[in-house]
Amino acid sequence: MSDSIRTLRVAELLRHEIAKIISTEIKDPRVHDVVITRVKVTKDLSIARVYFSSYNKKSLLDIQIGLDKSNSFIRKKLMGNVHLKKLPQLVFEKDDTPENASHLDELFKQIHTETDTEK
Repeated sequence: MSDSIRTLRVAELLRHEIAKIISTEIKDPRVHDVVITRVKVTKDLSIARVYFSSYNKKSLLDIQIGLDKSNSFIRKKLMGNVHLKKLPQLVFEKDDTPENASHLDELFKQIHTETDTEK
């Protein structure tokens, strides 16, 4: 079943607020290149999976460490900025969507090249 409107609204609100907190209030240099791509919230609003990416692909592990260390600080700031009865636990995960898309692109190119050579 698809996400409810409420979970989508909460997810977008969290994405916006987390991105703002990271860019303006976190001093950890490891997270300066981070981009919050999306947030997925469970139906019961207990867990929010925060997906991130960066233009600097080599620093994704450092970004993960920095975000994990800043998790409680981000939650504390969210409690003041977001008015929810229960604030979800934050789980930061690297967003693999761009890599998966480019891998699929390569596979489609290979298939296209193979079908052209068979003709």
